[in-house]
Amino acid sequence: MLQSIRDRAQGWIAWVIVGLIILTFALFGIDQYARGDKVVVVAEVNGQHVTGNEFLTLYNRQKSRLEEQFGDMYDQVVDDETLRLQVLDALVESELMRQWANDNGMLVTDRQLASAIHSAEVFQQDGKFSDKIYEEVLMRNGMNIARFEYEQRQYLLEGQFFALTMSGNFATPFEVNQLASLQGQERNVNYLRIDQRPFIKTVEVSEKDIQAAYDKDKERYIEAEKVSVDYIDLSQAEIAKNIEVNDALIQAYYDENSALFTLPEKRHAKHILISIEADTDEAKAAALKTVAEVQAKLAAGEAFEALAKTYSKDPGSASSGGDLGTFEQGMMVPEFDEVVFSLAVGQVSEPVKTDFGYHIIKLEGIESKQVQPLETVKSEVIEQYKMEEAERQYFDLLEQLTTVAYEQSDSLEPAADVVGLKVQTSELFTHEGGVGDILSNPKVSAMAFSTELLKENLNSDAIELSPNRSVFIRVNQHIEQRQKPLAEVAESIKEQLTRQAAVKEAAALAEQLLAKVKSGENPESLMRDGVEWNTVGWVARNTQKLLPQIVSEAFKVAKPKEEGQSSWGSFQLNTGDTILLEVSGVRTQPISDEGKQALNQAFAELFGSAEYKGRLEGLKAKADIVHLPVYKTVK
Repeated sequence: MLQSIRDRAQGWIAWVIVGLIILTFALFGIDQYARGDKVVVVAEVNGQHVTGNEFLTLYNRQKSRLEEQFGDMYDQVVDDETLRLQVLDALVESELMRQWANDNGMLVTDRQLASAIHSAEVFQQDGKFSDKIYEEVLMRNGMNIARFEYEQRQYLLEGQFFALTMSGNFATPFEVNQLASLQGQERNVNYLRIDQRPFIKTVEVSEKDIQAAYDKDKERYIEAEKVSVDYIDLSQAEIAKNIEVNDALIQAYYDENSALFTLPEKRHAKHILISIEADTDEAKAAALKTVAEVQAKLAAGEAFEALAKTYSKDPGSASSGGDLGTFEQGMMVPEFDEVVFSLAVGQVSEPVKTDFGYHIIKLEGIESKQVQPLETVKSEVIEQYKMEEAERQYFDLLEQLTTVAYEQSDSLEPAADVVGLKVQTSELFTHEGGVGDILSNPKVSAMAFSTELLKENLNSDAIELSPNRSVFIRVNQHIEQRQKPLAEVAESIKEQLTRQAAVKEAAALAEQLLAKVKSGENPESLMRDGVEWNTVGWVARNTQKLLPQIVSEAFKVAKPKEEGQSSWGSFQLNTGDTILLEVSGVRTQPISDEGKQALNQAFAELFGSAEYKGRLEGLKAKADIVHLPVYKTVK
């Protein structure tokens, strides 16, 4: 089919296509094609957009973390649709907190942001913040400084919201004492265990039972459609591993790209922040009056630092004379940033208005750009060189693969031979995908089951797994969906029915035995094959000598009505065995003051978490929130 199109695109058909393209540009303008993609919006919160870029950043981060946590089990444990909804909800909540904070005058100062970043150990060297490590860590994680600091500011703002909620929560002494009484309670327990396994040998399952179970749940015995694929995996990272370097190459690359290894100019500034207390003309006028008062005192020779301590409303820098430390261009809000990097050393700016209020800025010093010696950054230079060379080779090889895979569409071997790669073959997998980062990719499974590959038996186009990794696939084996015949699944159905019957028989026996022990029979006298009496004794809630399920059930059984009597409870273990549990005594061990303090803290955190959740739910209830369906598919 594709060859036919190519053959015919030589004469009048080609000119018709060209004419249509010209008409399209004439009607809509080439500007529509030059602008690039429009911003994708995945949700709206009170009219504010949550963008696809924000969504994908958090989604990919969460997905990578879960893939690292669960490994090959990721696809069995994580449902992509659920993950996407959780990510979207988190972004909506973040936006709601941002709006609430803005409405209530909460903010994170530049000083607070810088302090949080500088104190992070991941950015430190020998216990001190390192600009070089900071930039390297962000670069390795695919983030720029502006984006990272925007996210950190939002994180700190959410932390303020959480801390504000938690700060007002406490537990009363009565509540703590009640919890302490429950926490310190111990119970004297013993139990009969009725094992279901002996009944497996005695219960009978007929052919009629098996047939009925099969007919009732036929859909359970459908084997899904499966394919295995041949594939070529082209990866820039793998190409980079095989690139050889020498000192001459590295020196030349360093000389040509010295800007990449140059520490940017930094400036040391101080400021006085005059905040605007409300969004009114009167509040703005009052702030400007204070600004004028500060300017007059500066003109009269008063020290900038002393005035910052008196007037500045920035809690992070006021006490230190307005000192903001040293920072690069782009680290502050744009209005502030532009002024700082236009001042001369010692110069004091005119008032600069930002969302935080009015700033009077003084430039204390300038650290000029500094080219780092090759010896210091040699490992970075080598890595950068390899990645750039690998990127060039990657796109050259990708073009060759695309051409050969298309022109010789009946096999991947010619394409693999051209670029020196091997054709690999996958295991069988379903529409839901398979194991590993290739087969679990939705684009790969969608292509594998496409008409183009299944019916026309062609090679695929390049499937982009990431900006620098692509695969080409073709179907190696295809197995249609089928209904498994009864003969194939009869044995497993019989095992399932046998176990269900055995569990039921064990439960019936347990009911008879429970009646006997309640009437006063000695539990120990009831032991036989599959019935076991276990003497335990006193247990606390945190005991390790019993199964957690038994411990939990032990504290659900009613207390004995009188001393010397017992209470009994019955429940089924996850294994199918039935437990008859005796509680013959209840006592309470006192809890120390330290223990009560821990309970008090736990209570406060419990109440605080509930209030935090309630506040968020309240914000959601009042907000106009729209989830746009594109969040389910955006990539």
